[in-house]
Amino acid sequence: MNIKWWYFLTVGVVAIDLLAKYLLDGENFNLISGFISIVTVHNTGASWGVLAGAQWFFILISVLFAVGMILFDVLYKKDFGANGWYKVGYTLILGGLLGNLYDRIAFGYVRDFIHLDFMSFPVFNIADIALTVGCICIIVFLFFFCKFGNTESVIIKRTDDIDTNMKTNNAENMQTKKQENNTENSQIIEQAKMTDDYQTEENQNKISEENTNNGTKRNDKKIKKN
Repeated sequence: MNIKWWYFLTVGVVAIDLLAKYLLDGENFNLISGFISIVTVHNTGASWGVLAGAQWFFILISVLFAVGMILFDVLYKKDFGANGWYKVGYTLILGGLLGNLYDRIAFGYVRDFIHLDFMSFPVFNIADIALTVGCICIIVFLFFFCKFGNTESVIIKRTDDIDTNMKTNNAENMQTKKQENNTENSQIIEQAKMTDDYQTEENQNKISEENTNNGTKRNDKKIKKN
């Protein structure tokens, strides 16, 4: 899938969310009697008002999560065998995240307006719906379509690459040590040869000297006899 199409669809989700907030913010009426009502709520926290007023915390978390999603999608989605479930889930989650992030930065609160009359549930908006459906899609993808084998093979491949580099470095170090040992052995052998040659030459000199002395003694004896 072309990455530009991904972001175009995400922008579409954000646009629908912001348009609905613009049109319905401040309105209060029954949309479907006993089922859905439009009720304006400015939420400074999470669902049920949790951590109310902690806008910078939510802004920081939203920014980090959005950046992490984009990086993961660009770098790793192929490793997990991304299919339609992943693509739709990613688009909806990112769009919903950015829709509420805009509200927090621009107004200091999230504009909620959808209320379910038949149950006790927090008022929510289009971005919340996108986030919920997106999470369901990602869960379905993870349980039924995610290629964990590919993930494992990628991890193993990277581990093998590290092992290969370590083995290569070890082999190079062993080769270097072997060359150093060979050089040292060659030097030792050369020194031994030089020592043997010196000793041999010294022995030869001794033998020559002894022969000379013996010859001199013989001549002396001959002279005395004469």
